[in-house]
Amino acid sequence: MMRRFFAPLLALGLVLAGNAQAQDTLSPLHFQSDGPLGGIDKAAAQRGFLVYQTVCAACHAASALHYRDLEALGLTSDQAAGVAAGVKLADGSAATLDSPFKAPAMPASAFGGAVPPDLSSIAAQRPGGAQYIYALLTGYTTAPDGVTMLPGHFYNKAFPGGQVAMPPVLRDNAVTYADGTPATQSQEAADVAEFLTWAADPNLGTRHQIGLRAVIFFTLLSIVAIAARRGGGG
Repeated sequence: MMRRFFAPLLALGLVLAGNAQAQDTLSPLHFQSDGPLGGIDKAAAQRGFLVYQTVCAACHAASALHYRDLEALGLTSDQAAGVAAGVKLADGSAATLDSPFKAPAMPASAFGGAVPPDLSSIAAQRPGGAQYIYALLTGYTTAPDGVTMLPGHFYNKAFPGGQVAMPPVLRDNAVTYADGTPATQSQEAADVAEFLTWAADPNLGTRHQIGLRAVIFFTLLSIVAIAARRGGGG
């Protein structure tokens, strides 16, 4: 009896652990990577890599990543090698799969002395992770009355203090998505936020699946133990 009870529940738990589905990212705003059961939406993260590579990499490094890591994002080895081959390193040679992501050559004066942060783990460093990144990238607006802006700064309602040296960098159709997804500013922001979540924790989905399976396993063991105890007592 216990075996008939245990097996279907374990099978159900494994199915649930491996099939967290993404909702529409923007309606309402939702990231598959959010929550204790979240995993990376690789389609969104791949689009986000395109946004990073096209827009963000001009100013921001992601030094913890290598081009070979793109295979874990769902690219084939040939595709990842092709991305690397299109990157020219400081010595004039092409990057390889073993090369770290190329760091931008930014002069110290580019943003009035403000150094653009490395984005490798930015999603883990900022409270809110993907939600914060999205809010920042879409949070530029006119400064409220009475706010005096610092020279070279832009008002952003999501940034602590409201003033940030980074200008608004995303716009509609800044990239062209190969899968046909409309490249609105909001979509680009959401996708790069998902990519940076992956960059900060490439094993996020696997960790969550293992954790869920462990919880299910020990819960079922407890149920079996209780059932056996009651059966023995009877």
